[in-house]
Amino acid sequence: PKALFSVFKKYVISFYKTADYLIVVNPIFMKELEKYGIAREKMIYIPNYVSKEQFHVKPVEQRNAIREQYGIKADEFVVIGVGQVQTRKGVLDFVDVAKKLPDVRFVWCGGFSFGKITDGYEELKKVVLFMPSYNELFPMAILEAVNLHRPMVLRSLELYEDILFKKYQMADDNDSFAELIRRLHEDPAYYARCAADSAYISEYYSKENVLSIWKEF
Repeated sequence: PKALFSVFKKYVISFYKTADYLIVVNPIFMKELEKYGIAREKMIYIPNYVSKEQFHVKPVEQRNAIREQYGIKADEFVVIGVGQVQTRKGVLDFVDVAKKLPDVRFVWCGGFSFGKITDGYEELKKVVLFMPSYNELFPMAILEAVNLHRPMVLRSLELYEDILFKKYQMADDNDSFAELIRRLHEDPAYYARCAADSAYISEYYSKENVLSIWKEF
């Protein structure tokens, strides 16, 4: 399998080199492509977008009904993690932080394989997205969450620096994660500022803005 992968990689790289342009969805990929002799001037960064028609806030009645379905009280502060259940997604850290904050409801959306995650995560009333992943490609779950203007707590990864404009709450250890979530829970003004940061990101990754970038290209 390793030999086959090596041949496939060489084929893909040679194919990339024949292209006039390469569109990347995250500028961090450019560094890796340069290592294979692909010129930076051939690479163009155009991000993915998330549909506001599919990911949006629903009426309070519907959100509360979903909370009731999962045994969550209407006034509970909910922290959500999204992704496959595997180590690189930081699931063990998610559990550890949950133990540090017994007065907060933690919910993980995702199973042991790829598939559509439960609709409940986009419709809960008061939510923080907490994704302590160690490794990502392009974090679509994050962009889905910002469409709802929810604060984000993320691991401090280089991947996020150029695509999220530092408009998110970051940490590298579980005590710091817990402290950020505690502050979001207890400080409404801080929560509102973080929600506004998510709204800013949402507008950048809107269908309309990404379309304008494609048109300019």
